[in-house]
Amino acid sequence: MVDFTLTPKDEYLVNIAREDSAIARKYARYYDQHHEELEPVELPEALGRPDPYALLEADPTGTSGPIVAQALLHLEYPDVRMRRDTNRFLGTKIIKYAGTPDQIERFGGMLLSIAISEPGAGSDPRAMVGTARYDEATDEWVLNGEKIYCSGFGEAAGAVVMLKGPPDERGVRPFCSFVVEKGTPGLQPLGQVDKMGMRAWDTADFVLQDCRVPSRNKLDADFKRMLMVFNGSRAMVTAFGLKTARNILDAVREDLVDAGQAIDYEQGRNARSVLQDRVIALEALHDATELLILHAKWSEQTNGLTDEGTMVEASMAKALGGMATRRITQECMELLGPRSLTEELLAEKWFRDARIFDIFEGAGEINRLIVARWLLNYSSKELN
Repeated sequence: MVDFTLTPKDEYLVNIAREDSAIARKYARYYDQHHEELEPVELPEALGRPDPYALLEADPTGTSGPIVAQALLHLEYPDVRMRRDTNRFLGTKIIKYAGTPDQIERFGGMLLSIAISEPGAGSDPRAMVGTARYDEATDEWVLNGEKIYCSGFGEAAGAVVMLKGPPDERGVRPFCSFVVEKGTPGLQPLGQVDKMGMRAWDTADFVLQDCRVPSRNKLDADFKRMLMVFNGSRAMVTAFGLKTARNILDAVREDLVDAGQAIDYEQGRNARSVLQDRVIALEALHDATELLILHAKWSEQTNGLTDEGTMVEASMAKALGGMATRRITQECMELLGPRSLTEELLAEKWFRDARIFDIFEGAGEINRLIVARWLLNYSSKELN
């Protein structure tokens, strides 16, 4: 049986993260309006404050486990980070499980983004047109293509890039992965993406034009191995999105208290208003999603990142989480009324931010397909 009761150390770390989130919120509107600026590596208020992620990494003893505890911290993810979040650099994680000892030594300490999506090939990598060809004379790979929506690329040292390699004997072009460091000739950054929501989130595009990398930069990571990293990140992104939903849900609760309509959960349904019942239903959706996130991370902690069960649990959490985040924020905007559209509250920012959580780290439709294929024992060719 899974027990989600927090340990005293869990509660200690979560309380620090919750306080960090409240302190950093005063910067939320600024970076929403100045999204051309990257968030600082560390906010001034971080000086002298303990870092809950660092404390967890240094000694997970007494917690619910390093992976589950990290998810608990992510459920308190701030609008603006108190400190740099190294967990967002998925390319670095790929190096650690798919790199050779030499590659781990050379790149394992770098902050590396992950670059998969291309214009016209977001959720369908088979539509990718970016290419990689081997130049035997120089023992280099020549890379060409455009990559978009790369999280963390602005402050990263480079990216793990997925492209299509030369056709094999069957005429099939396999997926290949390479480490491309910034400053490599042929790599042209295009700057930050102008977005509707999540404006403070570092999201950049770049172009590869006859970009040459040595053969030792090629990773042993095909399409399947590249996407294993999302088994761990999907539930974490869902936790981040759910915190966005909880922020606006808290704003609705505060409005009810101010109006003298605080919810009495012991009352029967006939004694409550329709508005109170709607809030209770949204709270139930929030709590169900939170439990699914924690169960997915428990599965990862118990069975490992590459386990099929972990993949399915992560996809379940992401599929429900994206929908829940959007539904909660949208209904809360209705409950708050016209004031929700003003800058008096951060509600309209949270509403805009919430739209992305059903898209990145695998769109909801894709994650539902993953779950359906597993349940029905279908391949991607049989059910797509």
